[in-house]
Amino acid sequence: MRAGLILSFTLGATLLATLTALATFAVTRQYLLDQREQTALRQAFADASSVRDSLRTNGLPVGEALAALSPPDGSEVLVHQEGRWYSTSLEVGALDVPDGLRQAVDSGDAASSWADTGAEPVLVVGVPLPAVQAQYYEITTTTELERTLRTVRTALAAFAVSTAAGGALLGVWAAGRAVAPLNAVARTAVRIAGGEPGTRLPLTQDPDLATIVGSFNTMVDALEEQIQREARFSADVSHELRSPLTTLTTSVALLQKRRAELSPRSQQVLDLVDAELRRFARTLDDLLELSRLESGTDSSDRAPIDVADLVRRALTGSGRRSVPVLAEQQGWVHGNAQQLERALVNLFDNADRHGRGLVGVQVDADDAVVRVLVDDAGPGVPPAQRRQVFERFARVGSRGSLPGTGLGLSLVAETVHSHGGAVRCTTSPAGGARFVVQLPALAAPPAGTARVSSPADDAAGEHSNPTSTGPRRTSRGPA
Repeated sequence: MRAGLILSFTLGATLLATLTALATFAVTRQYLLDQREQTALRQAFADASSVRDSLRTNGLPVGEALAALSPPDGSEVLVHQEGRWYSTSLEVGALDVPDGLRQAVDSGDAASSWADTGAEPVLVVGVPLPAVQAQYYEITTTTELERTLRTVRTALAAFAVSTAAGGALLGVWAAGRAVAPLNAVARTAVRIAGGEPGTRLPLTQDPDLATIVGSFNTMVDALEEQIQREARFSADVSHELRSPLTTLTTSVALLQKRRAELSPRSQQVLDLVDAELRRFARTLDDLLELSRLESGTDSSDRAPIDVADLVRRALTGSGRRSVPVLAEQQGWVHGNAQQLERALVNLFDNADRHGRGLVGVQVDADDAVVRVLVDDAGPGVPPAQRRQVFERFARVGSRGSLPGTGLGLSLVAETVHSHGGAVRCTTSPAGGARFVVQLPALAAPPAGTARVSSPADDAAGEHSNPTSTGPRRTSRGPA
């Protein structure tokens, strides 16, 4: 917020100063140009009248009439008569008169035009002299005008820079005043996001903050009430959908027992209905679990967990005992073993379904976190889609045609988040996708915790699947 305020003040001041400078320069430039054109027109008309009188009244040749003329400094004169050009300087000629201006003067109109001679812009004024069958042109340099405009530009640029710097300083001051009272709000919001929905801001006597504090607490109350309503709605949906789903599942099971009595076409239809019912049941279970995790109503028991042991149990329970596990350090976390095991199995299933097979699992730990790294043999996930794969029903790329509900990685993300951790997708050293689960670590193995399982334990079948329906029921890939 501080950086945003400073940037806003700086950009606002810069924009205002720039617009003011541009508008001022545009108005000033136009005014100076208009004044210069008016002056040049008046001077050209006066000089043209003098030349006309010299040619008509005195009968002087054009050259002598031009020699008798005294144009202002920086101006040169051209006269076109009977197909011949006469000039007061060898440096200017017919080519210095713009074609458009020459046509206007030939048609009997006095006009002016800006031209570029290469060194600097010049103002060319043309006046018809029908009485002597000639056209008069006066070319005036704009050195003083250009010098004035450069001075104005420099002054306005300095004004814009100084205004932008002043805006930045004002932004720093305003940001400090605006952000300081909001530190308590930020800390409270972090606690609420971390799983403490009952946290509220303390009341304040500051009249400027009282409204914010009251509005914030009211908002949190409304959100907590909404979460509770959603939790109740999830329970109602579970009850209302499970009853007809159970009836349908039982009916299909009965039909499966009498499968031999059905025609081949009816058997195919029965298989399709059975598969869709199973898929719907899995989707319903996943959605209800997601709703429960997102609403913060998870009241499952939590205890210290040996993560390396948990990984081995997840691999064995899902039929992947041959997958290598690298666990050089023993890491402990506090959580629900059933939920975390199901999340790991979802990652394993995702690797098999979408990553051409699970390659290996690593566990490393330090004093702060325990990480589980799940690598697959696939082509990896494009960087632009690595956040999208954790969204509900995400089916990125060509995975939309693959089986699954698209909720598996969403369950992984919500489960890990509910345990105070994070999950991300990156690239493994072998080039495939690597999903990294990071959980807060316990300082030391608690007294009385179970030992790490051994291969003999696994062979004896001491570990079971994390749910009554097996971990594969809830595993869904990103699709």
